[in-house]
Amino acid sequence: MVKQARAWLTRERVLDAAAEEFAVHGFTATKVEAVVARTGMTKGALYAHFGSKHQLASVLVDESVEHWKRLRDAPPAELPRPSAGAALTELIGRMRAQFETNVRFRAALRLAADCDRCEGDPDGLFGDIRREMVTSVRRAQEEREITPSYPAESLAYLILVVLYGFSYMPAWDDTHGVPVEPDDAWHVLRTALRLG
Repeated sequence: MVKQARAWLTRERVLDAAAEEFAVHGFTATKVEAVVARTGMTKGALYAHFGSKHQLASVLVDESVEHWKRLRDAPPAELPRPSAGAALTELIGRMRAQFETNVRFRAALRLAADCDRCEGDPDGLFGDIRREMVTSVRRAQEEREITPSYPAESLAYLILVVLYGFSYMPAWDDTHGVPVEPDDAWHVLRTALRLG
């Protein structure tokens, strides 16, 4: 039992280290040696848990597919069912929280976007997120809670670019030395889209 718990902790440490590297460098530029250095393990110990960089990437993406399904299918905070605009705002909020706090999710999206999807469906994670976002935007447009002036696909793309970009943008100050808050930038986008 102790051995199993130790093996599980080691596996988790390796996945976290790999996620940090993949999120920053992508699949191709990530070196197994950098993952090993982050863990303080030997290369042999890493390979005892994961046979290749491909396998590491596949596990991260597979885990995030399941995580995304739970995120996507989470019951609305508002009962009864919220308006389409409120539902979209809630989905964006849940995704934003994942981008900010969950390096495995960030890494998996990067991997899904720039790797030929190690094993399985190449459009799985990113494709499903895209479809859900487009559907949510389209519903909000139909209910006139988002501007219908632009195609739902374009607005969903913009929202995902902003969400993804938030997690990689360094902090900066305005001309008066006041920190620019991501919430303020997000408010500008929401206002432009007429989201509540």
